[in-house]
Amino acid sequence: MNEGDNKGGKRDEKERETPRASSDGEKLGATTESASPSVADTSGVGLLLTIVTGVLLAFGYYGVRSAIETGFGQVVPPPFYLLAVALLFVIELTRIRSFGLRGLLRIVGNTTVFGALVVLAIEGGAYLWEQPEAAVDEFEGVVVLAVSLVVAALAYAIYLSAIESTAR
Repeated sequence: MNEGDNKGGKRDEKERETPRASSDGEKLGATTESASPSVADTSGVGLLLTIVTGVLLAFGYYGVRSAIETGFGQVVPPPFYLLAVALLFVIELTRIRSFGLRGLLRIVGNTTVFGALVVLAIEGGAYLWEQPEAAVDEFEGVVVLAVSLVVAALAYAIYLSAIESTAR
């Protein structure tokens, strides 16, 4: 950052210094980096998870419409939804790095959120299979998908911000 980039040469409170390293590990000096999440904080898994979450949200929207119009559990019997949520719980349990209270809360939170999304997405997918005009009329499906992707991306950015603030 140049002295002239910031008024009076003072750094923004959201910035911090981090050492740079050359390819052989030698420290080169300090650079200024934003404390808010950046593209470097994301990963291929994070991007994929954000896109999958957006698609699940879009199908979930139609799942809610289906539940309102025809009732819940018309596509798959509810015990199979419980099985799907249990599988998500096991997957999260095997991915955890620490088994403290924080790790357990993460498992329960992710299982709850993604379990609900998967259940609603299954209902929504079946609803759209039976009534594709619900998504095609006036390009509603495109709008729902676009909004869902934005919501998923914002949720991921908030998640990264929360991780960043707890790491301090």
